[in-house]
Amino acid sequence: MAHSKRTCATRPAKSLLWLLVTTMAISSGSSAAPLPTDLSTIVQEELDRVAATEDQVRYRGQYAALVPLGTPAARLLLTMLRDEDLFIARRRQAANALHDVANTELIGALHQTMEDLLLEPWVETEVGLMLARLGERQTLDRWIGQLRRITDPPPTTVTLAEVLKGLGTLGDLQFRSADLAGASTTHQRRIALMKDLIPRVSKRLQPALTDEMQAIHYNLACCLALSGKVEEAFEAARISLLSSTIRITMVEVDGDLRALREDPQWGEWLLQQRLLHQSSAQEFEEPEPKEKQR
Repeated sequence: MAHSKRTCATRPAKSLLWLLVTTMAISSGSSAAPLPTDLSTIVQEELDRVAATEDQVRYRGQYAALVPLGTPAARLLLTMLRDEDLFIARRRQAANALHDVANTELIGALHQTMEDLLLEPWVETEVGLMLARLGERQTLDRWIGQLRRITDPPPTTVTLAEVLKGLGTLGDLQFRSADLAGASTTHQRRIALMKDLIPRVSKRLQPALTDEMQAIHYNLACCLALSGKVEEAFEAARISLLSSTIRITMVEVDGDLRALREDPQWGEWLLQQRLLHQSSAQEFEEPEPKEKQR
């Protein structure tokens, strides 16, 4: 979702890590470069770099600089993911990196991880998605089947909340397993249901629901951009920026939205959005005239 997952316009063309690995490969005269003596330090530094420059978003390919380090780096990242003594933000970073770095040599270790009866649910989800990316879709397909039993029937007043929650989870799983068409359809259905719901709830609940509905458009924009539907992606991104949880800087760095930044209308569109949101912020912050203040 605005999770999920993705080359970034602000990323340096060659990171220090990438240059190190490339230099080692050339000097060895072999396609298989020797590993750095301190693999952990190299990995941690790359995680720190991404955290400092792209912490707002997650996308496929975000940790491409770690890919040349291969299976040893993948095993280290899996260990970090499972280490409950680490900060949760670091563990989630390790999970995101592992989606880029994991290869078929890690399948056995991933299956072993799934057998842990005390595995945290979010870790189980990450590992299930990794296995699906590596061709082992059984777990993911089971999850999707379970969700569809909830989301496919027409919602009733009693089931609507559960359906909306299920659609959120389903859309995330579809997007992160590269089912862009499925994810787009799921996000659009969730948006439509919320649009129908908002006028029927109490006015005090409407702002929060509207904000959430607008934020879903960010995930939809990512799906559309990756599918080559750039015009529709621009519109979805515009709506998403009306949400308090979506910032213009996210659109500027998210690898999933690169097609927008490469489009000829990007510069003008970005300027319009900045001016619009600066104006909105000024109106929000402007104090009332003295005679109206109490």
